Amino acid sequence: MRFHPALFMLIVWAGALSAFLLLPFQLTHRSISLEGVLLLMAFLAMFCLGGLLRTVKVPQRPVQHPSELDTSRADLVLKAVCLIACLTMGLEVIRGGALNLGFAYSSRSDQAQAMLHGALSESSSIFKLGFICYPAGYVFLVRELLLKSKPDWTSVVIFGVLPGVFAGLAMGGRAPLFNTMAYGFLAYRARPILWGLKQPERASKPRRIHPAAKVLAVMFGVLAFNYFINVFIIRAEVVGGAEWMLHMTATQWGVTFAGPRAELMIDILGPTTTYLVFVFTWYLIQGIVMSNSLFTTYEGGALMGVYGIDILTAVIRRFDPSGVADAFNYMLGLDTYGFLPSAFGTLYVDYLYGGLFVAFVWGWLATVVYRNTRLGRDARWFLFAPFITLGIVFSLVNTPIGFSNGFITHFWLVVAFFLIRRRRVSRAGVAAIA
Repeated sequence: MRFHPALFMLIVWAGALSAFLLLPFQLTHRSISLEGVLLLMAFLAMFCLGGLLRTVKVPQRPVQHPSELDTSRADLVLKAVCLIACLTMGLEVIRGGALNLGFAYSSRSDQAQAMLHGALSESSSIFKLGFICYPAGYVFLVRELLLKSKPDWTSVVIFGVLPGVFAGLAMGGRAPLFNTMAYGFLAYRARPILWGLKQPERASKPRRIHPAAKVLAVMFGVLAFNYFINVFIIRAEVVGGAEWMLHMTATQWGVTFAGPRAELMIDILGPTTTYLVFVFTWYLIQGIVMSNSLFTTYEGGALMGVYGIDILTAVIRRFDPSGVADAFNYMLGLDTYGFLPSAFGTLYVDYLYGGLFVAFVWGWLATVVYRNTRLGRDARWFLFAPFITLGIVFSLVNTPIGFSNGFITHFWLVVAFFLIRRRRVSRAGVAAIA
């Protein structure tokens, strides 16, 4: 972890605010209130306070004996779970028409409407099993790329990449594909720190990633990015094209690109590319607007995780579908249902002002990981680092346990951490393990 979590959180939110101000975003029937801004600052301050009270700054030290980790138990569990994910989600892709992006978009809309009307989920038992299992692929991907001196690329593809690919196709969404790329990239970037690749004197220095693997990773990224674009284009075509989509967002979303700068972008880039810039950026920064709206208009009770944690929403929906429907219909009345409220807007709805304490604990725990990776005494802590980093980046969207099935992701992460054992070997055996 290059930055202290408190500093990194401020960088992320400053970057989002800069994008919101520099690009030609224009709010139509929405507004930003001073009260909401002050409460957002309070949440950010509590996260930073939690982190700074734990550790202010720790210089990066060489990691002690990363080759001495025994990951066999963790690998056995993760591979079994990932295999189940591939089989279940792969079956859903084949039989569910998920390769048709228009059908997938319609299916996701139907599911959202079903929740509002108190109907039970129509997802199959196979899909539900895959939904619980596929996040283990993220954990295995990080474990293989980061904690192994020479990654097994067959295992990377089968157990690290395919669960996210099949899950993304089965759900018609982008998050599993993006997460797979993001966790893989962050794990790769952390290898020089963990293994001391920049320290020629290190005896157990592993091989660098093979150039062919880098080429394959780039190809996967290009294909995934093309898929993301097609998802947005298909959704725009449903309402008549990109230009009409920008008009629709102004009336239904309360935000669009407008004004002289937007007209200049359309003249230079064309309506389709301008729409893609708009929707990609809005996806990341809408939490600024939506959290402000929730801070100033939400007057309901604390939902205790039902709003922000997918798996908890699904469980409570089985026992009290009307209660969940009432809660989300109230959010619909506030014109926030279906939008991304940021981590802090989510914490406010789920815990009201108690969310400030949750933000404090989150900052403290993130800094625990930062401190242990910087001290380098136990290489297992590096397993957490990509997840902490991405969790802070997507605080713009939701909490780490709320974004894209994050609770289950972190469950498998903790399981893997405790299954990995530290073993002491002779100095002569270190090179053999590597």
